[in-house]
Amino acid sequence: LCERTPCMLGDKKCTQAPSSISFHFLAVVSNMSAPRVLFRVSAARVVGDTLRFGLAGGRGRGHFSVQRSGRQTGTLLLVTPVKGPATLEAEVEMSELERNTLLGRYLTKVTLFVSPYMF
Repeated sequence: LCERTPCMLGDKKCTQAPSSISFHFLAVVSNMSAPRVLFRVSAARVVGDTLRFGLAGGRGRGHFSVQRSGRQTGTLLLVTPVKGPATLEAEVEMSELERNTLLGRYLTKVTLFVSPYMF
């Protein structure tokens, strides 16, 4: 987990950068059935009035989707099976807003290692 240092007053570029970035690594078997929940992202507490979840990038975008699964939780889904060996990446973004003003961005980088084996 990496956390941003406090921003100087008026530094718009800094305030739009992620407040934190976390890294997660998952190993799965080849041709795993889909759709399948891979990972959940949630806020421990909500400061603003809205949380938004989405994909911010990564290699393998066509294989992933993000869905809201609760008031404070988003879920990363594998939507198509992947034949291994393969390495895919997804960047799940959670944005916290108050009256459509960005309060903070949180980025979770997930690396999926797909085994060449189906067991």
